[in-house]
Amino acid sequence: MPSQAGTDLIPPDAESRWWLEALRADGQVRAEATAKLHGLLLRAARFEVSQRRGSAPHLGAAELDDLAMQSADDALLAVLGKLDQFRGNSRFTTWAYKFALLETARKLRRRPWQEREIPVEPVEWTQLRDGVRSLEDRKSTR
Repeated sequence: MPSQAGTDLIPPDAESRWWLEALRADGQVRAEATAKLHGLLLRAARFEVSQRRGSAPHLGAAELDDLAMQSADDALLAVLGKLDQFRGNSRFTTWAYKFALLETARKLRRRPWQEREIPVEPVEWTQLRDGVRSLEDRKSTR
């Protein structure tokens, strides 16, 4: 029976095997691999921020760098949580890089909507309440 494309496990290359072993290890080996992976993800996030800078002209350099750092942090957690899902269809670093790109793009899309609120004056609520009351009055008089 033919296999479905993309579902076969492919033995990872030597570098990808190193990443997987180091990130699954204990102690100093894992800490160093995690720090190295975070650096890679941070570079990816900063690259994505620079590519999409035009979509966030209201954000300053410090905010953009903070957004890249948050994206790298979240991408690192996602990668570590999904190590067992790495199938070897690409190099491990390419697979991990994608997490940072997607996380950064998601944060940049959502950023313009943060810290915005729809101003609603109390008078408007009173008018709405009065409008509902008058509808109830109309129903009762029928």
